[in-house]
Amino acid sequence: MKCYNHNEKDVVSQCIDCGKGLCPECTNKFSIPICDQCELSRINADKQLLVKNSIIMVVLFILGFSNASGQGFFSRLLGGYFFAGIPWGWSILSKITPNMFLFMSWIGWLIYFMVKLAIAVLIGMFVTPYKIYKIIKGLSNAKFLENYTNGTPV
Repeated sequence: MKCYNHNEKDVVSQCIDCGKGLCPECTNKFSIPICDQCELSRINADKQLLVKNSIIMVVLFILGFSNASGQGFFSRLLGGYFFAGIPWGWSILSKITPNMFLFMSWIGWLIYFMVKLAIAVLIGMFVTPYKIYKIIKGLSNAKFLENYTNGTPV
């Protein structure tokens, strides 16, 4: 069997997503054996997720900023920052939530939701700068990988 990209080279592995045959050069191009098209698909999916998360963060920042009307600019900025961090804190808490909360009454769910929201704001305060860095770094890496995959000089 010959490589999908290099017809003169023999296959040593397969793309983990689509199963195309890969020669040694194509196999070692990325950290995992994956063809260029599948890598581009993964990059585009990652970019879409990063953009979606960025939009959610900006919308919540604007909501928090405008919610503190009548306050000083710094208070409004802080309100926006707290709101922008809620999804990050919420996602961290969702990863560690035990399954025992599945069997609660509606009052228990309401209390659980309010406590989780308050803790999510506190966690989000600390996690948001890191997540902003990760979004910027992720978009930069995606651009680099797109150029690398397409053969554009880096």
